Order: sequence, then C-alpha cells, then structure tokens
Amino acid sequence: MRIVIALFALALVLALAHHFTAGAPVAARAALALGVLIVAAELAGRLALRWQLPRVSGFVAAGLLLRPDWLGTVRGDEVDALRVVGDTALALFALRAGLAWRREGDGAVSGLGRYLATSVIAPFALTAAVVYSVHPWFPLTVHQPSRDAVAVSLVLGAFTVVAAPALVWATLSDAPSGALGDALLRLNALRDVAAVVLFSVTLALARPIANLGALRPDAFAAPLGALAASGIAGALLAWLAGRFRRLRGADPAIFALAVAFGAAAAGSLGPAEVTLAALVAGIGLARFDADTAVLLRGRFDVHGGALAAGAFALLGVRLDAAGAFDLWPWVLLLGGLRAVGLYWGGRWAARGPLVTPELAQSGWLGLISQAGVGLLLAAAGRRAFPEWGVSFEGLAVALVALHAIVGPICLRRALARGPALTEGVTGGT
Repeated sequence: MRIVIALFALALVLALAHHFTAGAPVAARAALALGVLIVAAELAGRLALRWQLPRVSGFVAAGLLLRPDWLGTVRGDEVDALRVVGDTALALFALRAGLAWRREGDGAVSGLGRYLATSVIAPFALTAAVVYSVHPWFPLTVHQPSRDAVAVSLVLGAFTVVAAPALVWATLSDAPSGALGDALLRLNALRDVAAVVLFSVTLALARPIANLGALRPDAFAAPLGALAASGIAGALLAWLAGRFRRLRGADPAIFALAVAFGAAAAGSLGPAEVTLAALVAGIGLARFDADTAVLLRGRFDVHGGALAAGAFALLGVRLDAAGAFDLWPWVLLLGGLRAVGLYWGGRWAARGPLVTPELAQSGWLGLISQAGVGLLLAAAGRRAFPEWGVSFEGLAVALVALHAIVGPICLRRALARGPALTEGVTGGT
C-alpha cells in the first residue's frame, strides 16, 4: 500500500509540474509527459493487480485517461513527439512475441490451422450479416443505399480478425505458463497477418458492389503494401541482428533495441506497420537463428518488465476513443458480435480431432485483444471510404481501445480456466 501511495504522490507532483510548462520547448514537455505516463501507468498496473486484473490493462487504461481529449494531462504535440518512443517500445514487445514462436513439433499445440480458420470465418460472417441487417439504423449506413451498406458490413466483418500479439505476450508474462498460452500467442500472430490480407481482399471485392465513388478503386493497395513492407523490413532486421551478433558478439540487448528502432523507423519513414515488422523479425530469429533468439529472450525476460508501463501507456495515449461516447451502443454491439463469433468459431473447430479440449473451451477468450494492426486498418478504412471514412476510423479505433483493455482480462480468465500443459511462452528459451 505504501508503494501505491508513493506512486500516486509522485504522479500528482509530476502532473502539476507538467501543467505549468505550457510555454516550454516541446521536447522538454514531452520528456516530462513521458514521466507522468510511466508513473501513472505503473500505479494503474499495481491497482489492477490488487483487483485481480492484468497489469497491462491498467497500463493501457492509464494512457487512455491521460489523453488530451480526456483528462488532458498529455498535450497533443507531446503525443506526436513521443510517437517514435512509443513505437520503439511497443516493437520490443512485438519482437518478444515473435521470439516465442516454436518450431513445429517443439511443444506446439496441434489443430491451430483449423482453429485459425474457424475463428476468422465465424466472427467475420456474423458481424457482416448483423451489420447489414441493421443498416437502416447503423450510423455509417443510415443514409446510404443497400449496396454501400454491403461494402461497409463486409469491411467491418474483416476488422474482427485484428489481434494483438504484443499485448498477449505482456499478459502471459504475468500469468501461469502453459501450452495454451503458446497456442494463443501463435494464433494472435497469425490473425494479425490474416487481418491485413482479409481486409484488403474484402475492399477489392466490395469495390464492384458499392456505388460509384463510395469506395476508392485502389483502397486495397495500402494495407497490402503495409503488409509487404513489414515482412521485408522484419526479415531484413532479423538477418542483420543474427549476422552482427555473430560478427561482434555484443550484448543481446543492443540487438533487441536495434531491431525495435529499425521497426519504428520502417513504420515512420515508409508504409510498414511497426508491430508487424518487429513480429516478423522475432519469428525469423526464432525459426532460423535459434542462438540469437535464445540470447534475446533471456535478456528481455530479465529487463523487459520495466518497459511495459511506458510502452502500453503510450499505446493507450494513441487510442482516440472519443467516438465511443457517441457510438457506445454500436461499439458494444460490434464487440459482442466479435466475442460470440470467436466463441462459436472455437466450438466449430472443436469438432476436429486435433484441437485440444483446453483450446476448444477457452481459446476464444485469448483472441479478444486488439492493438497496432487495428490502427493501421482503421486508417486504411478512412482513406478507402471518401464520404464516411472519418466515422469508420473513429468507430474502428474505439473498438481497438475497448479490446485493448478487455482482451488481457479475458486472456487471464482463459488461462485460469485451463490447466498448464507443458512449458509455456514465458518460461523457457
């Protein structure tokens, strides 16, 4: 309790100091704002643990509350100045999620292919069908013809596939280890890639359906380009990290930071998505340079926890969930449809002999989280729909914010329901 009180007092002092720095240079204000975010996030994380909730949910919630349009503790130009810091920190966790990838047969859970397919199809179909059925009242389609409503319904259905491997790994680091966690981490990584592909394909298929001018003809190109750029950047970063480690034998932490900065640079300077690039780099190292992966995992697991508060608080600051106030019934509806679709997708997958009972029963709870790729697709949707793209982005970001907080709580429940089967994600190297 003393630590909680001390953190609260420190956060209050820093916030007051930051309040009186409006005329200072943006770099100085951003550094002080980062201190406020880290301390407040650590306080929220400790409170979350006291309430039997994941720390990472507290981190994200703290960032959301301190946004310029909520409590206003962090100013808009400071958020922009801290973007590269947030991207780099989040890339480290995406890299660690990729490093946890295992070779086939090395403790991997069977039946993931079938489970992945059903967990994509069920929420996609359910969300698209329900949104179209209520399109005369749905905010994005209330004044649009039925053909445009079909396009919006399909694109929102594709958005349900978005996942969050970095958030999942951060949650698993505080939870009992087990093969179920390993399977859920893999599924989240695969779903992020599948989300970009399905979103792009859906935009391409919806173009002939929608009325002329409702959907840009090249709308599918941006997310596909981001996926390709992320894959190339991640593969290049993995190759460079492995090669320079063997040549120079430096501290593994240097290479982890170099990969994270490289992923952040790829996202800032080009079309790549930061967490996807770092995730691909981690998977590449885990599968093709096991020695480097082992060193990086060991070093990150010792020191990575100290970065979590800042990384996920900065993610929360970027989640503009203001649209949730005006659209909250629809946000809850879409979130509920996604959860129901994931549940029945898991039950459908359970009919196959290779899906384990633990994954069939509780796996859907571990797929609730959404994060970085959701922001990429929200921005792609804004550009795709010239007339109502801003409303689409607001709704999509509100959904990501909801799932970023609720998802880790659901994952923790999934792990509590199923027994630990083998060595898990957080335990071994």
